[in-house]
Amino acid sequence: MGSSSVQKVLERLKSLREELALRQDYIARSVGVDRTTYLRKECGSVPITTEEWVKIAGAMNADPSYFFKACDGVKPQPELAGRERLLIRLYRSLRPPEQDDLVCAVYVKCRHIRRKAVQETLKLLRSDA
Repeated sequence: MGSSSVQKVLERLKSLREELALRQDYIARSVGVDRTTYLRKECGSVPITTEEWVKIAGAMNADPSYFFKACDGVKPQPELAGRERLLIRLYRSLRPPEQDDLVCAVYVKCRHIRRKAVQETLKLLRSDA
């Protein structure tokens, strides 16, 4: 892959990360590297391995091939509805203590809902905290 092709792939990576409001440290944790190393990878100073591309795509809920497609106008098809994506975007834009506060607020607001699926999810949220 030529250097201009590599730059296009990396631009697509950065663009999608920013569009999804994902912080570099979130992607770095998903890949298993520190933020500085991820920053160097996203800028092209350090190559991204195939395994890392798969992890990055998973963290962004995208197909790994999205980054390498020749067609610039194609965006990954979200599997989530608009509000779901916005809630995930909000959650990911928060710092870890703020994420905990949001989860607690959701728990407090929804704990009176008696539907089984809601109660099971709340139980998982509570045990994950």
